[in-house]
Amino acid sequence: MAARVLLVGGWTVVVVVSLLCVYLLAMARPGSVQAVRARARRRAMRIWGRGMMRAVGVRVSVEGVSPPPGALVVSNHLSYLDIPVLGSVMPMVFVAMAELRRWPLWGFAASIGDTIFVDRATRRDVIRVRDEMAQARERGDTVIVFPEATSTAGETILPLKPALLADAAAAGTPVHWLTLSYWTPPDGPPARDSVCWWGGAGFVPHVVRLFALRRVHCTVRFGDAPVRSRDRKEMAVELRRAMLRSFVPVGTGEGPRETG
Repeated sequence: MAARVLLVGGWTVVVVVSLLCVYLLAMARPGSVQAVRARARRRAMRIWGRGMMRAVGVRVSVEGVSPPPGALVVSNHLSYLDIPVLGSVMPMVFVAMAELRRWPLWGFAASIGDTIFVDRATRRDVIRVRDEMAQARERGDTVIVFPEATSTAGETILPLKPALLADAAAAGTPVHWLTLSYWTPPDGPPARDSVCWWGGAGFVPHVVRLFALRRVHCTVRFGDAPVRSRDRKEMAVELRRAMLRSFVPVGTGEGPRETG
């Protein structure tokens, strides 16, 4: 486990330092900073995510076709591992709780990836978050939100909060979706406790359990069709209904056959 901690920490430092070097070089070329920064940030998040998967021992399988650039995507939420998993699959800007900033490594990496942080204790903060989501999508970034507003044990998908879907509903914009599932080896602890982070479990003790696992398998399933509705609450219901048809509860040993 100690080796994995060193790998994760060292890999994060390497990616961050490399990204800062790119920023400094871009500053020497007037007019190019923003474009270079955006490209570097997208690449850095994907490289960081893939390195994290190797360091933690996670094998990711992808089913379906990823959404186009600039899309709004909703996902179920199981763990702090969701962000590097999805970051390894495709460039994305995440909407995450403000507390993430204080987490070791995850918070720093999320910050360099232009994560949009939402203060759940301040209801008016949703307005700012929606504005930043719109700006990100106008830049061509795919924005992903976790509208369950909490992480779960992976037994089902909770009802989705519609607040961050309001702009898409008002504009008649289709919203894409995906589902995440995790599996662990049959001779180890179940994924609901060792991978899924829920029920008030402490962050550090949970990371210790996660890093002690021999192997984790994750499946990312992209939805086959986006959902469109002029009513944000109806959209939330329809999205959850579509996600439940695709969702497979987390488990032990019964995941898809590993390849590679």
